[in-house]
This record gives sequence, C-alpha cells and structure tokens, in this order.
Amino acid sequence: MSSSRSALHPSRIRVAPNRVAVAAAAVSALAATCVGKAGDPSPPASPPPEPLPVQISLVTQHQGISGFGASSAWYAPSLTDAEADAFFSPDTGIGLSLLRVRITPAGTTDELATAKSAVARGVSVWAAPWSPPAGSKMPNPVGKGTVLKPENAQAWANTLAAFAQGMADAGVPLRALSAQNEPNFYTDKWDTCIYQPADLVAFIRDNLGPALAALEPNLPILAPETQGWNSLASFADPILADPGAASYVGILATHDYGNGFPFVYPAAGKQVWETEVYDPAKQSDPGIDSGLTVAKMIHDHLVVGEVSAWHYWWLKDTAPDNGALMNAGQLTRRAYALGNWSRFVRPGFVRVDASPDPQYGVFVSAFVNPDPASNRLVIVAINQGTVDAEQVFSISGSVLPAAVTPWITSADLALAPAAVVPVTDGAFTFVLPGRSVTTFVGDP
Repeated sequence: MSSSRSALHPSRIRVAPNRVAVAAAAVSALAATCVGKAGDPSPPASPPPEPLPVQISLVTQHQGISGFGASSAWYAPSLTDAEADAFFSPDTGIGLSLLRVRITPAGTTDELATAKSAVARGVSVWAAPWSPPAGSKMPNPVGKGTVLKPENAQAWANTLAAFAQGMADAGVPLRALSAQNEPNFYTDKWDTCIYQPADLVAFIRDNLGPALAALEPNLPILAPETQGWNSLASFADPILADPGAASYVGILATHDYGNGFPFVYPAAGKQVWETEVYDPAKQSDPGIDSGLTVAKMIHDHLVVGEVSAWHYWWLKDTAPDNGALMNAGQLTRRAYALGNWSRFVRPGFVRVDASPDPQYGVFVSAFVNPDPASNRLVIVAINQGTVDAEQVFSISGSVLPAAVTPWITSADLALAPAAVVPVTDGAFTFVLPGRSVTTFVGDP
C-alpha cells in the first residue's frame, strides 16, 4: 500500500460480486435441483467430502523462506521496548524477521529508531522510496501522475545509494533497496512516481544498479513492487530479459492489491517476495475474523504463489484500528495469526510438501529447518469453520519429530501453547478448534 490513507482508496478493495447476479444464480441453481415430478422432494445437498490425512513429505522441498515482516512507514517512527519485543521477539512476541522502512523524497527516513530496535532483535531491514523530490519529476506524458526526469535519474540514484550508506553507518545495514514503490500506481493522496516498464529497466540498469554496486558491500535491488500480481509479469519480464538490469536485481517483488491472485512466477533463480497487503474488508475488526482472513492470505501466497517472504502493510496507525497489526498498544488477532508463521518459520527454513486442503475449511502448510543440527518441523493449519475439526497428520522422511507442540490463535487464545502431542510412527491426530490457526512445532 502506498500510504496510511490507502485503506480508504477504492482500488484497494476487492469488489464483491453483484448481489443481484448472485441472487439470480442462486435461484437458478435452486430451480435446477427441483426438476422432476410435481411433489418430488429436492435431492439432499451433497455432504462435504471425508477428511483426508495431511501427507507431509520432508524430502519434497519448495521455496526457501527469507522471513515475514511489515512496514513502519508514517506511523511507527519509534517503538517502545515493549512494542519492539511484541513485534520482533521470536521468544515473547510474534517474531517478525523483516522490516520495511520508507525513504522520503529528501532521501532520509523518519523510522531510524524503529529500524535500530528491529536490528537489535535480529531483524533484517530493507527500504523503499515512494517518490523522488517533486522538482526532479515532470508530468507523465502518457497518463496521470508524474515521472522522473531523465536528466535527474542519476542524481536520484546517487541519493538512494547515499541513503543506504547512511543507514549502514548508523548501524542499520540494509537487506535490499526497492527501486520504487508501486511504479504502476498513481494517486493524488500521497507521493507516487510512475515508471513504464522500459523506464524502470533503464533506471535500474544505468543508474541505481551501478550506484548500489559501488557500495561496500554492494546492495541488491528489490523490484518491481507492482501494485498487484496482475501487473507483476509486465514489469518483471522486461527486467529479467535485460542482462544488465537482471544482474542488479536480487529479489522480485509485488504487492497484493487489485484483481490478481498469487501464482508461481518463473523468477530465473531469484526469490519472489510479497511486500505489502492488508485486510481491507475488516479494517475496524481486531479480532479473529480479520485474523483468519490474513492467515488465508499468507497461506495462499506461500503455497500457491511460492513466495519466500511475506509482508503485512503497517505495524501501527493513529486510528483506533485501521487494519494495523497493533491496535491501541495491543497486538490484534491478525498479528497473532501472522505470528503463527513468523515466530516459528524462521529465515533459512524451507517449505516442504503438505496436503494443502485436507478437508473443508482447513488449509495446511509445512516447513523444515534444513540445518542437520536442528531438523525442526513447523506445520501451520487454519480451520476457517465454526466447529472443531479432527485432523490426522502423517509425516514421511528420514528424520521425524518425536512430538509436536501446538500453538493456537483463536478468538480466545493469542498464540498460546497447548499440551504436547506425541508423534507415533510419523503420525499424530489433533482437533483443530473452530475459527483458529494452529502451529505445530516438532523436533527430532
């Protein structure tokens, strides 16, 4: 998202189907079920399929995980120690391992104090610009908004490189630097800068890439940070097709707004990150409904899109609750649902094969620490249903956990541990509470 107020912007909201059309379709479907002799009863609704065991293969591996994060832009310039622990501690908090800070048009940030708090807790920090200075831009010749003047491209690249060096000198070495936040999106409500795909390629190849490569150590570029999945390929394809630009880009990234949905992008050996999304439908709901919505987002990005990193939009906001992870000084259920992954699936873990939807309303993902000294297994199961769901988990591999500890987020529980469950012959059974997210942590 591009600003704290973007929660109110129509383009951020996934539009529901027309209610009249839905009602008409429902009537047609009902009529279809009633075809037959007058007085014949309608056939009963099909029962949901029988639950299947979750099959987890520790040897069938997918993407590596770089972490889970959120942004401190605008409303979290500094954090109390208690807030920083709540966000970043993997022992007492939700264990975010990535922080995204905003670069102002002046080439500075207001979030240095928050970044230092994050680094002190082992978090990797990266940064994104929303716009160059107004004087460095001109009206977009092919549409709305403004674009970077070609003659100012190198000066802006040098400013970004100086920002990265300044952060390192201040004790916050950056993990990456974004070329531009949402280069395909314009609004007059906050700073933006439009790039055509070819212009972004040229800026990366000729200006920003060389400027960052001159740093010691050099810094990879994250791009294109498009507004949504539906526009990722139109920017990422030209970057990968240009050897010069591709050599400077270490991470391909997108936001999840608009009408696109996650998909596996052929990233030519580079990681794909989701770097911004929030729950627009439940901005004023800090409870489990929003928590389950966010949990399903995370699941889909990891399992369907195979992203290596996932970011929520903001840590905090000034409104009582405008969709942030923290509301009035307290973590929301959406934060704890994120913590079901971020606290336990640490950087360096690898996603492994797991049956993603073993029964109606249940969604599962699994991860393993490939370090032979650990071999920790983490399984995350969402139960969107209102009733409890008994679920069997079957694990195959050479190194199996002896037991798993469940950690539950629900309307009543906030990432709370439950009794240890033994694993027998690679299998265990657990009753997933209704409307919950449960993480199982197992060690050999």
